[in-house]
Amino acid sequence: MTEARVEKVYADRLGARTHLAQAEKFQADADAQDLSTESRSVLLHNAAISASNAILQAAGLRVTSGDRSHLRRLETALAQLDHDTGDLLERLDASRSRRNEASYASMLVAQASVDEAREATAELIELTRDYLRE
Repeated sequence: MTEARVEKVYADRLGARTHLAQAEKFQADADAQDLSTESRSVLLHNAAISASNAILQAAGLRVTSGDRSHLRRLETALAQLDHDTGDLLERLDASRSRRNEASYASMLVAQASVDEAREATAELIELTRDYLRE
């Protein structure tokens, strides 16, 4: 498989709001108390990717499929923001890694990890809302 890359596309702030709404839905679904921590981890990661896609679409960018595409989405989206997002990227990447372990290696996810992912995802979604309001 080839490495994911960033491409320029038509900037679409209205379409970006659809991705943001999807991120908010995944985030709300992850708050359901009857789900396993592994399922909540997957939903929170999906929310972070959808929020990243919203930022990218508004900026006129997209990340192709390929190796490291989810990490590339997070990195490229956060680079569009006028904030120091290094710490947020680290937390989102840790969440991504835990989601991979839960999804592909059938490993358990601790509640504390889900709580950390929830905080990082909520911060990204709020930054996305602010970015789309500009």
